[in-house]
Amino acid sequence: MAEWLWSWTGRRRAPGRVARVADVENEGDESLSCGVCRKVGQFTAPVSVILVFAPGMTKPYPLIPAEDYRVCSACDAVFTLVNRAVEAHPTTRAAGPWTRAIVVFSDGHGVDVKAKRQGQQVGLA
Repeated sequence: MAEWLWSWTGRRRAPGRVARVADVENEGDESLSCGVCRKVGQFTAPVSVILVFAPGMTKPYPLIPAEDYRVCSACDAVFTLVNRAVEAHPTTRAAGPWTRAIVVFSDGHGVDVKAKRQGQQVGLA
């Protein structure tokens, strides 16, 4: 059976913009602020699973968090979550840069994330 658990450690309210649920519960949603947009109290439900797509994998790889994590819902902090999760797991790290991820939260909502890479050309109309 494949190892699906991932985890990373970080400082509270670090530029990573990812908060553990324990931090949110201990401080209250109102006092937790995003490191990017500085909004207060706008965080998602805990992450249940991240399905990662990468060119080196034939099918999406599920990452189930070892701890409860929430992300700021007012900005693009979900990219930090996916980047850190992919880098923390040997299988997804070895598969190369991720191209897409589906993040599913404990409340049943999800978000389809397409990778933003520096150097990607953007078509202008």
